[in-house]
Amino acid sequence: MNILSSLLVALGLSMDNFAVTVASGCCHREKVPFSYIFKVSICFTLAHFIMFSAGWFCGAEAARYIGAVDHWIAFLILVFIGVRMIKEAFSSSDEESACSFHSLKTLLALSVATSLDALLVGMGMAFASSVFWPTVCMLSLCVFVTSWAGFYLGAWLGHKFGKLMEGLGGLALVSIGVKLLLEGLGI
Repeated sequence: MNILSSLLVALGLSMDNFAVTVASGCCHREKVPFSYIFKVSICFTLAHFIMFSAGWFCGAEAARYIGAVDHWIAFLILVFIGVRMIKEAFSSSDEESACSFHSLKTLLALSVATSLDALLVGMGMAFASSVFWPTVCMLSLCVFVTSWAGFYLGAWLGHKFGKLMEGLGGLALVSIGVKLLLEGLGI
């Protein structure tokens, strides 16, 4: 596998991540500190790195168990958080949304939901005898950059358009969850 192939795999795996960070960034209507966006980006990057590496080293046995339920896990997490965002967008409160990344539990849940594909791709890449380090490094770089850019873009949209963007962000999370479920079910 060459560098271009590694880049394409990395970009493909980071697209759901980008959409989720844009949607979640929309919860913020105030300027988000640099350190906070860095923390979010690192969390998503580590989740992808760990999942891809675990997939690479675990092999087919784990694929049989994880592959059967990964789409359901991602669906439930994304729909739950998306519905909370939509509900918050329609509330009369002007406070910062409870569904934003301020909760470590929410951040970790979204990180896991968006990185489940990396587990299965890691398994597939191991069976294809692809090189590990260039691929996982490219993946980590792409996830970090897309998380940073997505969250920053979402926060800018949230600041500019307020609750409308928070509602649309929640709808995007629900849509991503449904898409992942349908793909996992073969529909």
